[in-house]
Amino acid sequence: MSLKPDCHSDFDPWVYIQEYYGSLTSWHRSPLKHLHEFFTSHFKERADLKFLNFGSGPVVAFEASVVPYAQQIVLAEYTENNRAVAKLWLDQANNGPDFTALYKYVVQELEGKGPEEVDKRQEAVRHLATLCRCDIFQDTPIEKGYEGPYDVIYTASTLEMACANTEEYGTAVSKLSAMLKPGGWLLMNVSMGEAGTVNVCHVGRTRFVELNISVDEMYAILQRRCGFERESINIIPQAADKVDAIPMLLEEHIDEMMFVIAQRKQSTA
Repeated sequence: MSLKPDCHSDFDPWVYIQEYYGSLTSWHRSPLKHLHEFFTSHFKERADLKFLNFGSGPVVAFEASVVPYAQQIVLAEYTENNRAVAKLWLDQANNGPDFTALYKYVVQELEGKGPEEVDKRQEAVRHLATLCRCDIFQDTPIEKGYEGPYDVIYTASTLEMACANTEEYGTAVSKLSAMLKPGGWLLMNVSMGEAGTVNVCHVGRTRFVELNISVDEMYAILQRRCGFERESINIIPQAADKVDAIPMLLEEHIDEMMFVIAQRKQSTA
């Protein structure tokens, strides 16, 4: 997997958690709210979903809303360091990270449940979740045994960090969509901007470049490269709060994100 800088050696998951997850902001609330609304509106009668978070990183919290509907949660992550930190949380290690604030937001604020349910939700994620390796530049981009198919695949700012241009990005998205069941859903939280532009951010002193994707590019990729029908795609722009979305860590502020919901065609067989 060709990344610059090298995410294996240069990305520090502990610094990332400290800088980006030290407090709950709109940068976290927006995708958590979209995930909550998606699952509560589409899967009220389901409890057997197979869910993949591709490029899950060291943070285990964006799975909170899927738990009531899931049979399996797979956390696929490229770097060994990120997997190690996520495993500390899954194992409830004393030196592991704490994502309670994100679970409180989902369980108490979005779902309206009591504080006693927050710990229960975290335990449920720990029970359902499995960690594995992934590499979007491989023909099979996920560890053997985890190829799917999945009912729902979620990815956030992973492909944009890994891919150098929209051609690579389109290929990457098509690999993810190929792991969906017929009728399955692809969910993406994507940095939105003019074609050919990038966002630059820091984790500690390390500078990372994230590819911007325009709405038109996203529609074209999903339709032409992945075979989604236009009416099955919903792109929701999310205006970033310039005060609340950790701007001090960005050289070029992310003005908008987009939350993408796309459903694969049902089988015609």
